[in-house]
Amino acid sequence: MIHEEQLAAALDLTPAAFREQFGSKAELLLAVTQRNLLRQRQEHEQLFANLATPAECLLALLHHSLHELRRSPHHDYHVMRARFPESWQHIQEYLINYSQPLLVRLLQEGIQEGQFRADVDARAIAHVILAQFSLVLNEQFFPPEQVNLADVYRNIFAPYVRGLCTTAGLRLVGPLFERM
Repeated sequence: MIHEEQLAAALDLTPAAFREQFGSKAELLLAVTQRNLLRQRQEHEQLFANLATPAECLLALLHHSLHELRRSPHHDYHVMRARFPESWQHIQEYLINYSQPLLVRLLQEGIQEGQFRADVDARAIAHVILAQFSLVLNEQFFPPEQVNLADVYRNIFAPYVRGLCTTAGLRLVGPLFERM
């Protein structure tokens, strides 16, 4: 755990200048979290601009999330939930207000285009996907010091999404699954 004094030193600031500029470590983390989520949204838009189908977009979204998990230290999410509830709440709101509608839209479009099975409920599946993500971040099931969260994520999502695909959908995203 990094203390405010260490953050101030890393930013070449005095502790007083750090507090004046950022307020507190919690406020800095909230600002960084907001900026990071905005960056992710922009990256999603860029990613989707180069993809032709909802199935490809869904898999690319999950692949992007996998890379985000690989880049972050495994204990960060647990520390944030426990010690920085405002930042954690901001992430939860992002998942509800951005990720869930995006997942629903991609799933509905994929169903309409025959890439995902017609017998699935897009809203329910989007809810399940987000619940699975919460499961990955649950340290009671997956202690970060014992497991690699990115590997857990891949092992949960790849087979699940593969099961949503029709034969035509699998043909489209088969190469993307291999890269995960």
